[in-house]
Amino acid sequence: MSKIGYGLNHRLPSQQRKKQQQSSKPPRPPAFGSNDDDDDDDVESDISRQASKNKSLKDIEEQQKKALEEDPTVFDYDGVYDDMKQKAIQPRVQDRQDRMPRYIQLLKEKTKEREKYREVVYERKIAKERSQDDHLYADKDKFVTSAYKKKLEEQKKWMEEERLRELREAQDDECSPFDINYSRLAAHVELQ
Repeated sequence: MSKIGYGLNHRLPSQQRKKQQQSSKPPRPPAFGSNDDDDDDDVESDISRQASKNKSLKDIEEQQKKALEEDPTVFDYDGVYDDMKQKAIQPRVQDRQDRMPRYIQLLKEKTKEREKYREVVYERKIAKERSQDDHLYADKDKFVTSAYKKKLEEQKKWMEEERLRELREAQDDECSPFDINYSRLAAHVELQ
């Protein structure tokens, strides 16, 4: 036999094993319950428990009714949560709408300017084609609407403003020696 004295190899004497097994088992209740007097107490305690439960439910119901009378949205958890989230999201959405990219305004102005320039070029192209076909329709009357005349006047006015703006820019470029670049270098050398 092995002389190891620890772990699973260590055997207890048979009497000690029996005592351990007996002490580890819980005592069994009687098969048919020998105490019949307890049944009356159980029924009474069940009745009192049920009565207190009913009373507490009625109290809770009354509290809920009072709360609903004071504020009809007191149990509207989803609505309150949605409102709370909407209030949190709204400033971010408003901020996104208010903020514009840095150069968007300048880009929009340049786009409008190019659009006007394209219209002027297109009108000039049509005028050239018309002048080439004038000999074919010399005996016919020409009809021009007032809106078209107004548009032509606006284009002339815009072209004049553009010409003046370009002249001002050219004078500014000639006056400031700090803004000289290679494309304007020849013009500046000729002036001096």
